[in-house]
Amino acid sequence: RSITKGVRRIPCVQLVRAMMGMMSWMSCTSCAHSVEGEILIEDADVGAVAEVHAQGPTLLGRGGDARSEFAKAHAADLTSDKAGLISDKAGAAKAFDGSTPCSTADVGSGSSGGEAAPSPTDQDCQEDENQNCQEVDEPADAIRAPEVRAQLSDKDLAAVKALEIELGESGVDVVRAALVPGEALESCLMRFLRASDMKPRPAAKALRAMLAWRATARPDELASRSAGDVAGCPEELLDQYMPTWHQGFDKKGRPVIFSHYGKFRFGPVLEAGVTVEKIMQLHVRSSEHTARLCGEQSSKLGHDVSNALIIMDTQGWDSNNLKSKGAFDWARGMAKSDTEYYPERMGQLFIINAPSSVNYFYRVVSWAFSEKARNQIQIFAGREQWEPALLELVDASQLSPEYGGSAPSPDVSM
Repeated sequence: RSITKGVRRIPCVQLVRAMMGMMSWMSCTSCAHSVEGEILIEDADVGAVAEVHAQGPTLLGRGGDARSEFAKAHAADLTSDKAGLISDKAGAAKAFDGSTPCSTADVGSGSSGGEAAPSPTDQDCQEDENQNCQEVDEPADAIRAPEVRAQLSDKDLAAVKALEIELGESGVDVVRAALVPGEALESCLMRFLRASDMKPRPAAKALRAMLAWRATARPDELASRSAGDVAGCPEELLDQYMPTWHQGFDKKGRPVIFSHYGKFRFGPVLEAGVTVEKIMQLHVRSSEHTARLCGEQSSKLGHDVSNALIIMDTQGWDSNNLKSKGAFDWARGMAKSDTEYYPERMGQLFIINAPSSVNYFYRVVSWAFSEKARNQIQIFAGREQWEPALLELVDASQLSPEYGGSAPSPDVSM
């Protein structure tokens, strides 16, 4: 079947595939990680975990026995499979027993409801030469993460604790080491929980996959290089055909990230020898920069800032982009990266200066997005529509004149 009303004939399948490809990344925050054949920890389990932590040393002070005590205490509430899931992971309870001095992953001191383990004394250090008990002076400009745990609701806190148990002490250590400066552990865990429908086991699996990816993709190294160096081409080419940049912060403190999709042209970039893989690395580099901006804002403002406001300017959009296989490969790669490695980093998306084709394409495929994702996406046609809406979220001092503000236009390369 084809759509012929007022436009040239386009097969419906091609239409949907085109829009799904170019817009799939918009719904990254709504894509839950599903795990077939897994026993998921439901709300009843999360509540049980919270009850265990509320009892403090009664259960948690018993080290490896905490899991079996947990299963006994809640055998009436949990199915036998779930009780088995808990008892099978006895070693993971060490993350909550607070018995290991000097542990950087001491969940009892910053990540559990139990009492914090006492700080080691000089005598403790002398008794065990293998312990790293020496204090390290922090630089004056060190970026410190805000206290997030105390700001969580009881339900969210219970889910975080359940996820910490699922990861185990060593897993929590690895996650903590991968945090961007200024990001709190709880903020990271909550992002993956939200992307997994608040189910700890799928969230743990997603976190492990993300950590394995970071070990090979090395996004932190990509972020330290210039865009031109990553792509292997002059930055002027990227500024002309793939402009993306950071433009201040909104009234919530979130970074405002602009991408001028109306100027995107894949042909000239690919012809210059830039591969789709390199273009994907540019996207990862941009995502890592956005994550770092969130961490810096969290530290500066003293509260969690975990996502960004994304502005997609589609003025001048060239529909020929949809004919490029490279564009589809890039869109699919972007969706995978944003969903699996940077979940819940898009707080809100504004598509501005949208031609009717973009608006129409979105209506065609919006059924595939969750209600949460649809609420995060707003599409505006003319300036008279998007400028007032944008200025409600972002102060004029943060925006350049072409977007209704008074700030200088930034260098394009992000």
